Amino acid sequence: MEHLLFIGNLICVWIIFSLGANLVIGYTGMMAMGQAAYLGVGAYTAAGLNIFFGVDFFTASLAGAVVAAVVAVLTFLPLLRLDGFYFALATLGLNFVFFDLFHNLAPRVEGSEGLYGLEMPYIISRPVGLFIAILGATILCVAICWRLDRSPFGRALRATRDKPEALQSLGKDPRKFQISVWALGGAFSGLAGAIYAATLFYIDPTLFTLNTSIAVLVFIGVGGLASIPGSILGPVVLVAFTEGLRFIGLPSTLTAPIQSALYGLLLVLLMMFRRQGLVGNYDFKD
Repeated sequence: MEHLLFIGNLICVWIIFSLGANLVIGYTGMMAMGQAAYLGVGAYTAAGLNIFFGVDFFTASLAGAVVAAVVAVLTFLPLLRLDGFYFALATLGLNFVFFDLFHNLAPRVEGSEGLYGLEMPYIISRPVGLFIAILGATILCVAICWRLDRSPFGRALRATRDKPEALQSLGKDPRKFQISVWALGGAFSGLAGAIYAATLFYIDPTLFTLNTSIAVLVFIGVGGLASIPGSILGPVVLVAFTEGLRFIGLPSTLTAPIQSALYGLLLVLLMMFRRQGLVGNYDFKD
């Protein structure tokens, strides 16, 4: 039972992370490839405040989201002049920069490469309580994104992606919407990072590498671009698929290669026949 709750927590983490990434990539069309950097900022902020300063986990999680949003804006502003491939390459570089910062400068518990020993409030100290709290945070994030999707702000984001010149003709600056959604995506990533730290009870820099940034691209690519249900469906399907392989009884030496091969096949088929994802609303070809 505890393992199933752990898997549920992981799915919730990836849903929140995917929601933030999809706002940036799907709704505004900015190909970001370094979102794991902000996931790490949120995780280290929340874990550090809790472990070293005794800040309660809920407050530390909110602080992680806020700090990640601020860091996201500060790192995004210099990239505003870039577009397309060059923008994607620059965000990729950000991921490497932050990985080195986490590896060399991030706080760590003596005798380890990372942080452990989070003090959780009694209400979420047990697996069931933790899962309920994380599920509640996930539902709240989904509700926020759902509301944004149907608001004038959401329509402006889609205009930023599809017809920025039309938005400018109305006297609105597309860059302001890009900055706003980048900050929001950073906040979601930071919150996901804080929850990730609570789920694993141990974090180190290897959790926030390029592989993590690619994983979230796979989640939203499979689920669907510019789609709130897609941001939910992608993590649910792929995490369940990954964990399901563990129960087949295959040797561990075969599980990882088979998983990678099937992932690759799934992506190839999607790009050939369903580029917008399973329930997506947008195709980058449009």
